[in-house]
Amino acid sequence: MTTVTEAAKRLGIDLHPLEQADLATLKDDAVLAQQFARRLLLSAKEIAPNAEWSVEDLLDVVAAAVHGRVPDVDRVVEGRYLRKRVRELCAYAERYGEPFAMVVLKLSREPRDGLYGSLAEPIVSELRKTDMITAYKRRFAVLLPRMEAHALPSLIERLSRVADRLAGSRVVESAASTMFPVPDLDETQLILDWLEDQLRLDV
Repeated sequence: MTTVTEAAKRLGIDLHPLEQADLATLKDDAVLAQQFARRLLLSAKEIAPNAEWSVEDLLDVVAAAVHGRVPDVDRVVEGRYLRKRVRELCAYAERYGEPFAMVVLKLSREPRDGLYGSLAEPIVSELRKTDMITAYKRRFAVLLPRMEAHALPSLIERLSRVADRLAGSRVVESAASTMFPVPDLDETQLILDWLEDQLRLDV
């Protein structure tokens, strides 16, 4: 069996600085903190191999252990706050190389009044605690920090099933998604423009 130490070395994690670091150093040094988190992920995959682990998943588990279940309402946000968070994640991606993803679900015309206003919280309950969602007319935009591209198709399928089930019919017409940074979207304004294009309703 591959040990955590052997796996860490294959990933290029220098264990010596981690072993020498105190708690204050780990909190203040972003590079060391990332290495520490990556090593925790390796351990988590050994403990629970059937789960797809990310740093956000670790945060969710620890938060549940410390605080219990965190209400989802704080993760259903206004569009301007979502855009602010996108800018912050762009800066973080450029500085530390941490990618993020965005998904926009495009819905058909509302089958009954008030339906779409009730969908945000059930959808966000399917996400990690660090993810957030905003609703705009017949669109739901989802922001996913530190998301892996290979996990997007299954996530989109799951969110679509939730929306369709609650509506009682198929209401998700399509979904658009992207990672940041990618060659065609490697600047903050470009990803914001992409978001605006996806939120625009077809006439």
